Formats: sequence, C-alpha cells, structure tokens
Amino acid sequence: MFYLAIRQLLARPRQTLLALLGITFGSAAFLILSGMMLGFREYLIQRLINTTAHISIKAEEPTIGEHSLDADFFPDSLVKWIVPPVVHNEPPHIEYPQGWFDRLDADPNVLAYAPQIITQVMVNRGKLTRSIILIGVEAQKQVQATDVQDDMTSGNFMDLDKGGFQVIIGESLAQKLGIHVDDMLNIVEIGGRVIPAKVAGFFNTGMSQVDDVTAYAPIHYAQQANQTLGQVGQIIVKLKDITLARTLADQWATMSREKVQSWDEANANFFQVFAMQDMIRYILSFVVLMIAAFGIYNILNMMILQKRGEIAILRSIGFEALDIIQLFLSQGLLLGFIGGILGLVLGTLVCLYVQSITFATGVSITRINHMLIAWHVKYYVLGFLLAFVSGLVAGYLPARSASKMHPIDILRSEGG
Repeated sequence: MFYLAIRQLLARPRQTLLALLGITFGSAAFLILSGMMLGFREYLIQRLINTTAHISIKAEEPTIGEHSLDADFFPDSLVKWIVPPVVHNEPPHIEYPQGWFDRLDADPNVLAYAPQIITQVMVNRGKLTRSIILIGVEAQKQVQATDVQDDMTSGNFMDLDKGGFQVIIGESLAQKLGIHVDDMLNIVEIGGRVIPAKVAGFFNTGMSQVDDVTAYAPIHYAQQANQTLGQVGQIIVKLKDITLARTLADQWATMSREKVQSWDEANANFFQVFAMQDMIRYILSFVVLMIAAFGIYNILNMMILQKRGEIAILRSIGFEALDIIQLFLSQGLLLGFIGGILGLVLGTLVCLYVQSITFATGVSITRINHMLIAWHVKYYVLGFLLAFVSGLVAGYLPARSASKMHPIDILRSEGG
C-alpha cells in the first residue's frame, strides 16, 4: 500500500513538489516567526524581571474626590460644596515597613528584598539643569534583589554604602551633563536646598528612558531630599521561584493596605502586545499551511480523476473502501510528514543565519547587537504537527471521495 502511494505521487512530480514546498515553507515560517518573536520577548521579560522586582510592595495612594469626606463631616446630609475640600497629604509611604521586613525574612519563598524611596529632584552641573528620578536604596540589599550590579559600567554599586552623599547615575545622563566618576553634582531638594553629591559610578540598563532620568543614592539621603525622613515608599522582592509571584502577591495583598503587585501584573501592557504577536504568528502560519493544504487536495483530487480506471481494478480485485481511503490518505500524510521535516530543517537554518546578523545600533537600545532566537523543542513539535495535520486534512476528502466509487460505475463511465 505504501509503495503504491509513492508510485502515484511520483507519477505527477511537478505538482507533488509544489505541494511539498508549500508544506515545507508553512512549517518553516512558523518556526522562524516563533523563534524571532519569542527570542526578543524572553530577553525583554528577563530584563524587566531582573531590573525591577518579582513582587513590588508600594504605598497605596487614595483618590480623594469632591464628596469623599461627606460621610465624615455630614453623615446624614446631602452636601453641595461651594469650595470642595482640598486634602493636603504627605507623600505616600508604607505605614509599617518593619512589619513587612519581618514577614519577608520569615518567608521561605523570599530570596531577597530591598526598601526604596523614590523622589523627583533637580540636578545641577554648571549651567546644565535636569529633572531626574532619585531612588534611595540600601546598596547591599539592592544588589541582592536586582541585577543592578551587572548594569554598572563604571564604579561599584556597593560604594553607596561607604558613607557620604554619593550617587550612581545613568551613563547617558552623565554624558548629557558632561560628568565623570568622582565629579561633584548638585542635588536640589524639594524645599529648594542644594546639596552637593559625589558621582560614584555609572550604570547602563540599555533602556534610554531609564538611563536618561535615573540616579541611585543612599536611602537616608533620598529621604532627606524628599523631606520624608525614616519613610519607605516601596519594597521590591526577589523570589526563589518566579512562578509563585502572582500567587504570593495575591496572598500578601490581603494582609495589608499596601498595593502588592507581581511582575506580570505591573507589566500587563507588555503581555497584551505579546498576545497580539501570538495571534499574528498563528494567523500567518495558518494561511501558508492552508494554501499548501489546498495544493495537496488539488493534486489528490486530480489524481483520483485520472486514476479512476486503476481504482476500479483495485476494487474489483478485492480492495475495500477502507483500503482506498488508506491509499490516498497515506499520500497526504506522506506529504505532510516529509514537508514538516524539511520545514523544520529549513527553519533551523534560517534561524541560525538570522541569529548571526549583527546590528551597529543595537547597543543603544537593548544592549544586544544581534537578533535573538528562542530555541524550544515545543515549537519544533508544534510546527511539525501543523504540517502533518495539514496533510491529513487535505488528504481525507479526496480519499473519502475515491472510496465511494463503485467499480461498475467507473467502468461504465470509462466505456461510455
């Protein structure tokens, strides 16, 4: 049966080759698109996770509306404010950070954590002035909870713990201000007081929107600049198992008034983009494979019309309808199998070539200078299954049609 199926396919080599190429390009396209899209995605997610936090614990900042205080001042009255109340509140902060520290120290799932205070300040260097985000940290805990030390291009992040008002700033910000390591930089506090700070080093995350406007300082100096002495704005947490981030964040959120978010919740907008990319990837691959499947269908359909006499002979010598289905269905499966294998080989070769392409401008954007490819066995399996199923579906309809042919009817039509 298998030998007969191959003979029939080889009888129409040009059409068979076109159908085979369609299946090959379809599975190769799926593998290439998956490798390219998911390679950069995995890199981006890794950067997001290690640069920020697995879980962030932030002070909840309540929203005060015009009638938010009506129940407190006039519980039984309908209030129409001539001048709505204005709430003067101190900057949001975690009410009892030590309680969180004790809880995180006792949790076996927590690898490290780091308290932070974030404030907006002005930096001045000669006639140049810029508004930046100053992040107050405890250097040792920050290094344990993030990959900030790996981002250092000059100096050592741990130098922030040596004493004195020292800052570590983004490398691109330093270039704009014309600053070198060990230079002095003026920090303008919220109250307007100017405090000189020593530049202890530079970092480069590869994301200009961060490097252009960010600086790190010892936490007590940042608290002083923000006029929030002793307060903590957020705590970033690094877990031993990142897959537990969402579960632990939901559990911790029920224990306090603070806002607790896992890394995927905090970056939900990225995952919406990823979902759209997946849809595009599957649609493109499906379209290519559908075209290839129609090619297989047309080849088998034409073959059945041309082989009506042979089908009649096969039926007359004892071939059952199921045997005829098996004969023509095996041709579709054979095309899907071979096309799937060739597609994976072609896709792998293209991915290897794409991965070797370098870009001169890659460093300034993502700190990478070549295309990133995701190599996962599941995409090979899925690409092969898509090709194999395409051959199965395309071969079934012609095979079923051939099985319904009765030898007497075929011979009558051939003779007529």
